[in-house]
Amino acid sequence: MNALRPPSPPWRWRGALRLGVLVGFLGLPWLRWDGHQALLLDLDARRFDLFGWTLWPDDVGLLLGLLLALAMALALLTHLAGRIWCGHACPQTVWSYAFSLIDSFLAQRLPRALARPATQAAWLLLSLWTGITFVGLFSPITGLVTASVQGGWSGWETFWVLFYAAATWGNAGFLREQVCRSLCPFARAQPLLVDPQTPRMLYDARRGEPRGPRPAGLGGVIGRGRGLLDPTSAQDYVFRAAHPWLAGPMPTFSADRLGDCTDCAACLHACPMQLDIRQGPQADCLACGACLDACEQQQSRAGFGPGLIRYCSPQTMAGQPRRGWRPRTVVLASLLLVLLSAGAWHLL
Repeated sequence: MNALRPPSPPWRWRGALRLGVLVGFLGLPWLRWDGHQALLLDLDARRFDLFGWTLWPDDVGLLLGLLLALAMALALLTHLAGRIWCGHACPQTVWSYAFSLIDSFLAQRLPRALARPATQAAWLLLSLWTGITFVGLFSPITGLVTASVQGGWSGWETFWVLFYAAATWGNAGFLREQVCRSLCPFARAQPLLVDPQTPRMLYDARRGEPRGPRPAGLGGVIGRGRGLLDPTSAQDYVFRAAHPWLAGPMPTFSADRLGDCTDCAACLHACPMQLDIRQGPQADCLACGACLDACEQQQSRAGFGPGLIRYCSPQTMAGQPRRGWRPRTVVLASLLLVLLSAGAWHLL
């Protein structure tokens, strides 16, 4: 195949999505339904109000079924679309992104001596409001905020507000992606949900290899007629670059034989997990799109086309047709359908 593959879809929406999730969570306890808090899991009254739907203690099975259905829907989404949840909507990702925005915003506008204390103060305020919002899902938010001004929180309310504030401050401010790497159980389970048809961040080695700097103005591999490498040669170059102590030094190539990867390492520096996507699929990759954005900026400056890093399945990258229904798809969709059907039957 001697044509550049189409570029990846724009990823400029990811920041807006993350901020939308953050604002949505912080505003969730304030939503009203028939004059009452729309979502209130009142443990003291043993009553759960979910947008006009009230659950009592004998409905606990239905609530557990709803949670299980949501978990199954997340598993099916991961199987079909990859780690969209992890990279764009997971609370750990969203709050880490918000903390990073605060850090960069204040660092650009304040002297260094003031930027760090101001950043910590802003982080603490957001963490405290996050703790109040979370507890506000279990205790009426209006009473909780009023009591915070009057100093009338109960012992348990004080404990949980401070607990979730401290957890937010530590996880989003300092641990960040290490939570995803080491603590998140879903991150450990997600390899069981994917198959060769599941999209992920991939580097087009046939186009990019052999990598290396070159003079400006040469154009991409298609423009100057070199074309794409065969898969075996491309993967051999990837292995050599990733394991120089095993494969020995890379051969020397003339500039016109180099691939489109300029070996600028922008993708590596942009990755929050410090992964090198050029070494192949990474189990810890969050599919956040940071490497894709960084690579496309560098490729544009070099005068090359987009798509050297793309979000697609290995089968698509290899030029093979995509299959919509696979064994895992059938199993996950069937389990979700069973759970939804059981819940509907219970409500009728």
